[in-house]
Amino acid sequence: MNRLFAINLHGGMKLGLKNMETLNAMLGTPTQHFKCIHVAGTNGKGSVVYKIAKSLEKEGLRVGLYTSPHISSFRERIQINGQLIDESSVVAGLSRIFEEIDKSKIPATFFEITTALALKYFADQKVDYVVLETGLGGRLDATNIVTPVLSIITSISLEHTEYLGSTLEAIAKEKGGIIKPYVPIFIGPRVPLKVIQEIAQEKNSPLEQIQGSFQGFNEENNAIAQKALEYLKISSSSICAGLAKRPPCRLELVRDNPPVILDVGHNPDGLIHLFKALKNKYPQQELRIVLGLSKNKDIESCLDILKKYGSAFHLVEAANGRGLEVEKLAEKAKQHHLENIFIHKNISQGIQLALEAALQEKQVLVICGTFFIMAEARACLGIQEPRDAQDFNERILNNS
Repeated sequence: MNRLFAINLHGGMKLGLKNMETLNAMLGTPTQHFKCIHVAGTNGKGSVVYKIAKSLEKEGLRVGLYTSPHISSFRERIQINGQLIDESSVVAGLSRIFEEIDKSKIPATFFEITTALALKYFADQKVDYVVLETGLGGRLDATNIVTPVLSIITSISLEHTEYLGSTLEAIAKEKGGIIKPYVPIFIGPRVPLKVIQEIAQEKNSPLEQIQGSFQGFNEENNAIAQKALEYLKISSSSICAGLAKRPPCRLELVRDNPPVILDVGHNPDGLIHLFKALKNKYPQQELRIVLGLSKNKDIESCLDILKKYGSAFHLVEAANGRGLEVEKLAEKAKQHHLENIFIHKNISQGIQLALEAALQEKQVLVICGTFFIMAEARACLGIQEPRDAQDFNERILNNS
């Protein structure tokens, strides 16, 4: 883990499949040993892979789930039927991978190594299915060495434009890179159809877009996951059980008095859906917001949205170097005319003060933004779960 962490700190990011194809071959082509469902999208993909995995698990199948980034423990990324990969398997798997990397001088990145670890572990554990979430984009993402039984694109909005393109169509084309010849592709209602249609026709891949107007993200994610599960001929009872599940930090209620919600909405589209859902759930209560954002986000648009919903703002900063400095965030917040702004250098201190104020004012406390404030937030709130002594999340870029 120390070596992986060093690569994380200094190795940078690289889009492309050459390293992964080499690693996959050297590890005995683990991608050939399970059925795979491959999911991309700007928002919703983490929830959709989770719901699909839980439905398949309910059906009595052995299901690997690969997601990123993690919240409190690196091991969250690699799960089988809800059980995190154990520490000894992480150590053994990384040792084997680093042996191959050293032997063949492969300049693998943190995400490539982690993806290879997951694929090899799932193959060794003889899973029936792997539900695989892309990291960034799709076409050149490290996960895109699989040939799945089904591909899904959940939604498209403007994010990571410096890597994926500056228009919805350009981003859709990058994410459409996960489409494989003759493999069915399901897309959400907010994915540009024409771009994906062209790719699907070129690959002879059956395409279906989920139709409808949905009240919020959860309903939309449920419709996408349900369509995929019905295609896989999963029983309706297993589908219902899986759709009822949500991953941590997605509109997650962790306390009742005052109500405390955790959500990793960190871009304009995610925040709009988050606050619409909250206003529907708590129409009469004010929202007090604890917020931390990453440097590479559309900060201006996020603040415009937050201004419409929050009555007070406690600004915090992720400690891993990815977060926007709290002073800069406060300066921008003032420029956007947010009121009742509190600046906290310490996340736990900020949450404690926000909790006290929300209780006194009978408000709902919403802790939102980057994944990278959530581990400390959950610890502060007394949530018991596996937690790493140091932050192993990507230091350069991912979907956070």
